[in-house]
Amino acid sequence: MNTYEKLTALCEERGVRLSAVAAATGIRSSVFTELKSGRTRRLSTGTLTKLSDYFEVPVAFLLDDADNVPDEQEELFRMRKVLFDASAKVKKDDLDKIIKLVEAIAKDG
Repeated sequence: MNTYEKLTALCEERGVRLSAVAAATGIRSSVFTELKSGRTRRLSTGTLTKLSDYFEVPVAFLLDDADNVPDEQEELFRMRKVLFDASAKVKKDDLDKIIKLVEAIAKDG
């Protein structure tokens, strides 16, 4: 099953249209049109995250069956999401410090 088929099945299960998903997530409707037509085969990480959150399913579920995401990559994505979600609760000054720390670690790594 490809990503578009999975999305339409999720919509059917929940009784929503893709246009409502687009409005709720901020994803352009044209993304779904391009996915349906095959002009787009893969969605961006940001789009997948929004859809994953909206439907409350793992990102890996939304990928084409042909797209095998290693468990390690899925775990890394999950950890980045946790970090992003946690950052919403941090004051700006502390967030600036965290960004500098992450940049320093990335530079060394």
